Amino acid sequence: MRKILFLILVLNCLLFSQTEIFLQITKNLFEKANIYLIFKVEKNDFFEKFINTFSKDLEYSGYFKVNGIKLTDNIEKTKNEIKEQMIITGEKRDEIIDIKVEDGIEGKIIFENNYKLSYQPVYLAHTICDDIIEKLTGKKGIAKSKILFVCDKTGKKQIYMIDYDGFNLKKITDFDFLIGYPRYFEGNDILFVSYEDGWPKISKMNILTKELKTLIAKPGLNACVSVSKKTKEIAVVLSQSGNPEIYVTNFDGEIKRRLTYYNGVDSSPSFSPDGKYITFVSDRSGKPQIYIMDKDGYGTKRISFISNYNTSPLFSPDGNYIAYIYLDTSGYGLAIYDLNTQKTRTISGLNCEEFSWAPDSRHIVYSKTGKNQSLIIFDIFTGESRKLISGEYNCLSPNWFLFD
Repeated sequence: MRKILFLILVLNCLLFSQTEIFLQITKNLFEKANIYLIFKVEKNDFFEKFINTFSKDLEYSGYFKVNGIKLTDNIEKTKNEIKEQMIITGEKRDEIIDIKVEDGIEGKIIFENNYKLSYQPVYLAHTICDDIIEKLTGKKGIAKSKILFVCDKTGKKQIYMIDYDGFNLKKITDFDFLIGYPRYFEGNDILFVSYEDGWPKISKMNILTKELKTLIAKPGLNACVSVSKKTKEIAVVLSQSGNPEIYVTNFDGEIKRRLTYYNGVDSSPSFSPDGKYITFVSDRSGKPQIYIMDKDGYGTKRISFISNYNTSPLFSPDGNYIAYIYLDTSGYGLAIYDLNTQKTRTISGLNCEEFSWAPDSRHIVYSKTGKNQSLIIFDIFTGESRKLISGEYNCLSPNWFLFD
């Protein structure tokens, strides 16, 4: 009896250990969980496109390594033949597909849902992947995300939009005047810097109706907007006082308060996700450095000490990091400041000039310098990268977002 109890105890410990390993891998951002896909579906173009897209979405998420895909008439039998950390099964039932994610060691179901097959296969794959990512990690998935950027593909710089995986490239604007720095606002609206009247102002445009409106147009410079959905405010750089200073407006472009008062350059504000803090660039110490202040302009603290040139700080969507560009002898790199540990990690050799966080707070998209500026997707934890747009033309000022 004691021997049996001992064996049961050992077995339970082993199972617990395996589960702990699984949980550690899914929570450790530097590792990936091995996964196998099993589907009981019809062999047709719809499901071929769905499965291919779904597999790429899982890989692109950065959390998984897909070790195999199998179509079967018997899911349970096939599962018993597969030994992986995780197994995803999909079974078509009438006009829906049942999706399950299981712990491959214990067989415990950790995600289950069914989806209508009335969606397009690509959108269906994106939706399922994002649901799985959010359930398992607590963070937003990126499969349905979009990226705004400026490109000179037609010979003049215009704003384009593309899916996160490089598909569905669309030209959003067709203006004769200079434009730049697109930012997603809300609904179907975007903000950007417009030189329609020969000087920089902030314009708002609906990407569906093409309705254009001037939002902020104070004397001098109007640039570098950051939107806080939480507080319904916009941080912006204005030079109406003589120097570039940081102000906060409401969503109608009306100034609520001025945050900085420095006889130099304060620029590139970025709201924290909760709207309580703003990070920005200032040369008040003699060189461009990165600072944090509260939303009313108080409690200013410098966080960059790695270079004499630092710029373009951005809060991550989860509020855990501030990333910024720095310059050293190897060129432009990316610094990741951890707000919890107050430590900075550097990623050199990227040659990045502008970047934007993905909604998952683990990927960035950046414009890479070279003969032409291309857009690169980069995982800040694994170091993996992929080219989003080829270097046939110049692509810059990316902004990664999810539609509201």
